[in-house]
Amino acid sequence: MSCLVLAVLGLPSAHALSPDRALSQLRHDRWTADDGAPAQIFSIAQTPDGLLWLGSRQGLYRFDGVRFERITTAGGKPLIDDDVLSLKAEPDGSLWVGYFNGGMSRVGGPAPGQYDYQRDDVPLGSVMGFARDARKRLWAITPVAVVWLDPATDTWTSAQDMGIDPGWRPERLYADRQGGIWVAYSENQAFGIVHLAPGTTRFQPYPKPVQIPYFDEAADGTLWAADYWGVRPLARADADPRHARATVSWLEPAFKGAGLRFDRDGGMWLSAAGGIARVRDASTLRAPGRGVVLPSPEYFGPAQGLTSEVVWTIFEDREGNIWTATANGLDRFRDNAMAPIALPRRDQSFAMAVATDGRLLVGNADRGPMWVSPDPSQANGSRIDELGGPDMEGVTALYRDGNGTLWVGGARGTLSRLGATGLEKVALPPELEGDGMIGMISSDRAGGLWVSRLNGGLLRLYNGQWEMQNAKYGMQAGVTPRALAEDAQGRIWTDAGQTIGVFENGRRRDIKQDGPDIGRIGVLRAHGDELWAGAARGVSMRANERFQRLLGRGGERFEHTTGILLRPNGELWLGGRGGLTRVPAAELARWRADPAHSVAFERFGVLDGLRGSTEKTGGVSSVQSDAQGRIWFATDRGVHWIDPDHIPRNTAAAPPAPTLLGVQVDDKALPLSPHLRLPAGSRDLRVDYTAPALRIPERVRFRYRLDGVDDAWHEAGTRRQALYSRLEPGSYRFRVIASDDAGTWSPQEASFNVTVLPAFWQTGWFALAMLALAGALVWLFVRWRVAIARLRVQRLYRARVGERERIARDLHDTLLQSVQALMLRIESSRRRLALGDAAGAEAGLVHALEEAESGLAEGRDRIRALRRDEAGVDDLETAVRALPAQLELPAGIAFALEVRGRPRRWRQPELGEVYRIVREALANATRHAHASRITVRITYALLHTLVEIEDDGCGIQDEVVVHGGSEGHWGLPGMRERAALCGGTLSVQALATGGTRVAVRLPRWRGFRR
Repeated sequence: MSCLVLAVLGLPSAHALSPDRALSQLRHDRWTADDGAPAQIFSIAQTPDGLLWLGSRQGLYRFDGVRFERITTAGGKPLIDDDVLSLKAEPDGSLWVGYFNGGMSRVGGPAPGQYDYQRDDVPLGSVMGFARDARKRLWAITPVAVVWLDPATDTWTSAQDMGIDPGWRPERLYADRQGGIWVAYSENQAFGIVHLAPGTTRFQPYPKPVQIPYFDEAADGTLWAADYWGVRPLARADADPRHARATVSWLEPAFKGAGLRFDRDGGMWLSAAGGIARVRDASTLRAPGRGVVLPSPEYFGPAQGLTSEVVWTIFEDREGNIWTATANGLDRFRDNAMAPIALPRRDQSFAMAVATDGRLLVGNADRGPMWVSPDPSQANGSRIDELGGPDMEGVTALYRDGNGTLWVGGARGTLSRLGATGLEKVALPPELEGDGMIGMISSDRAGGLWVSRLNGGLLRLYNGQWEMQNAKYGMQAGVTPRALAEDAQGRIWTDAGQTIGVFENGRRRDIKQDGPDIGRIGVLRAHGDELWAGAARGVSMRANERFQRLLGRGGERFEHTTGILLRPNGELWLGGRGGLTRVPAAELARWRADPAHSVAFERFGVLDGLRGSTEKTGGVSSVQSDAQGRIWFATDRGVHWIDPDHIPRNTAAAPPAPTLLGVQVDDKALPLSPHLRLPAGSRDLRVDYTAPALRIPERVRFRYRLDGVDDAWHEAGTRRQALYSRLEPGSYRFRVIASDDAGTWSPQEASFNVTVLPAFWQTGWFALAMLALAGALVWLFVRWRVAIARLRVQRLYRARVGERERIARDLHDTLLQSVQALMLRIESSRRRLALGDAAGAEAGLVHALEEAESGLAEGRDRIRALRRDEAGVDDLETAVRALPAQLELPAGIAFALEVRGRPRRWRQPELGEVYRIVREALANATRHAHASRITVRITYALLHTLVEIEDDGCGIQDEVVVHGGSEGHWGLPGMRERAALCGGTLSVQALATGGTRVAVRLPRWRGFRR
C-alpha cells in the first residue's frame, strides 16, 4: 500500500492511460460474485456524484470502488424489474434505467418515476439504449420502436413521422458530441443506419451501411463503427468484396469484435471474441491498401485475469479508468505510476546495470543476462534481448564502472565484462578456481575493480593484476563484504558487521562510535561530498565527518532499504521492501540543515504497479536511472520503471466530494433527509458514506464528526461508516469530508442535521412537573417534620405536666394528708390539755408523733421513688425485674414476671410511662391490697402490646372502678393519664377470686424502635 504524506499539487501529471504502456503494464482489478459484484452486467453509467451504476440481469447496483449496493426503489416505489439492460446518467443526478422485459425507470434526481410497459405510450420490448439530442430530448429504442420523451406531457412519442420505418428493428442508438442521433437497424436480412442531424426534424439514411455497429467518436471527432468484421471510421465504411455483408476493417483480418470505446488519450478499446482488445493509438490506423500493414491489437482475456471472455460493454469514467462489464463480473484498467516488466526468468532477485546508451542490463541467478528496452508494442511492455544461450551461468552481480564498462558476476563464481563481441570472461587468481558466487562488484577512481567472492574474500583488479584485500586490511580470510563505495576523499567504505568500515592509508578502521546505527549495511552510494548507506534498520548519510539518520513523517524509518539514488534536481529515491520512495529536494534540504526534521515522502507500492519484493543483490543499488531520466527498480518478479517528471495522477479537478449513502437507527434504515428526526428512545445511529474516487479507492481517507458530541474530527481512515450510541435528546449535525488518492482533502463536505426527540420523561414540562413535585414533597416533608417536632414538644410538655400532676398527687397523698392529720392530732391534744385531760393529751401527742414519723417515712419513700423511677434500660422486662428490690417488697410477697411473644426494644418516653404504671400498681398492691402474690405479664401480640399486673389482695371496691378512683386520691387517674400519653388505654378490674388486675394496652407502632 502506498503511503503518501507530501502534497502532490503542482507536480506534473501524465495521461489517464499512458500510450507508452503496454496493456499488461496497466493496473487491472476485478470483481466477481465473491466480491459482491453482479453477473451479466450489460451497462455502466456514472452519475454526477461520481458513483458508478451497473445494470445487470441480477438488478441495479451502485458501486463506489469498494462495495456494491443493490438499488431496489425509485422515488420510494419498487423498481419495475430486476432485469436491467440499459442505463443513462443525467446531469441533474438522475439515472434512466431500461429493462429487458420492457419499461423504464428514472432513479434519483428531482423527478424520479416509473414508466411501466403497460402504459400505452411505452413501447414494447427490451429498452436497448437511451440518448439525448441537441435539443435535449431523451431518446430510447426497443426492438419495435424509436421514441422520444415529451417533457411537457411526460409521455413517450414515436418517431415514425420523423423518418423511422415501423418495419425496421432498431438495434443501436448513439448520440454524437454535436447532439446528432444515430440509429442502426435491421430489416429481414438487410441492415442500415439513419441519422438525425442537429437542427433537423427527420432521420436521413446514411450511405455507408455497417452490420449492426457499435459507435464511438475519436478525440478528433471522427465517428467510428465496430462490428463483427472489424472497425473503421464510419465515413470510410467500404464494402469488403470478400464477404457479402462485411465492411473493410482497419485492423488485421483475424480480429472479430463488437463493442467500441475511445479513451481520452486516443486509445481504442474493443470487445473481442476472447475478451478485450486495445489499440494504443488509434490515430495511427490506416485504411487497407498497398504497403499498409494492418495492426494487431493487444489482447487481454481470462488467461490474463479478465473475469470472462464475454464482454458486454466498455466504459470510461471521469477519472480516465476503463471498465469492462462481463458475464461474470466487473474489470477495471487504470494507469500505474510504475511500469512493471515481466522477465523470462524464475522469480528471484534481479540485479541491473544501465549501459551508457541507456539500455538496461538485467539478470538473476536463474540464467544469464539480457538487455531490457521499454517498448509498449511488446506484450510485456519491453523488448528482451538475451545475452548468451539458455545454458549460460546465472547472474548474481552487475556493475558499470567509471569507464562505462559493464561487468557481470556469475552464480558459479565467474567474472565477465561486456565487450564489442559480447561477454568476455576475466580470469580470476588460480587459487580461486571453482565455485564461489560473486556477491558484489564495485570500482574506484584509480581504475581498480573490487570484487567480493564467496570462498574468496575481497579482491581488487588493478592493471591486470589481482590483489587479495582481506590480508592487506586485516580482515578474516573469506570475509566477503556486501557493499562498497568510494567517497570524495578517495576512501573506500564497506559494511562491517553491524556498523561501517573504511579503508584508508593502507589500514581498515571500523566506525564503532557515532556510526550510522542502522544495522548491517546492504547498499552504499557516494554522491558528491555525501556518503549514503541503506540497511535493514533504515538510511543514514555521512557529511562533514558525521552520520545523520533519515526519518520520515509518521515515524517512518525507511527500513530494509536496498537502493539509493539522488537525482540531479536533488530528489532522493529509495528502494526497499515497502516499494519505491520519493523524498522531494526541498524536504531533503530541510533535513540536511536540521537532522531532527522528519521528511515528507511519497511511496509507490502495489497499488502503483509494484510486483514482488526487493532483496539485496550484488552490492549494487536496486534503484538506477537511465539516460531518458527514467528510474528503474528491481524486485524478485522483474524490473519496473517510473518517469519521475510525468507520474500519473488523478485527473479530477478537485478531490471527490463525500456522498451519504444511508442512515440506520437501531438497525432500521431511514430515508436520507437534510433534517433527520429520530424517534424518542433511539439508541444507535449508523451513517454510511463514501467518496467516489474510482482510480485508487483504497487510498481515500475520511474524517467525520457529530457536532454536539465531538469536539474534533474522527480520523476514520478508509472506513466508510460512522457509529454513535446512546445519543441524548437534542439537535446535532453530522459532517464528513474525504481526501483523494493523493491525500488532498476536499473542501466540500456531506452533512445532515439530526434531531433526537425526547421521551416524555426527557421533556422540559416533565422536568418542571418533577421539580414541582419535588417542591411539594419537600414542603410535605417539612410539614411532617414540623408536625413531629410539635408532637414531640407537646409530648414533652404533657410529660412535664403529668409529672407535675404526679408530684402534686404524691404531695397530696402523703405530705399534705400527713400534715393535716398531724394538725388534727395536735389540735385535739391542745383541747384536751385545756380541759385538763393531760393523759389524753399525751396520748394524742404520741399518736401525732407517730403520724408525723409515718408521714416523714412516706415522704422519703416518695422522694426516693422520684429519684429512681426512670428505667435505665431500653427493655421493659429488665426494668420490671428490678422493681421488687427498688420498692423493698416484704419477703412474704411472691413476685413473678411472664413474657409472651418476641420481646421488643422500647422507646422513651413510652417505656418510662409504662414503667411508672407498673410501679404504681405494684406499690398499691403492696400498700393497700396487702397482697401476698403479684404477677406482671407482658404480651407482645401482632398488633398490640399488653401489660397486666395481677395480685391476690383484698381487691378494689366497685365504686372506685366505676368512678376511676377514690375521692382525694390521684393514683388511678395518674395511671390512666400515663397510658393515654402512650396512645394506649388502662383498665382496672376486680377479680372474682379476689385481687385486682390492672391492664395497659398499647398499639404496636407506639413505643418501639424499628
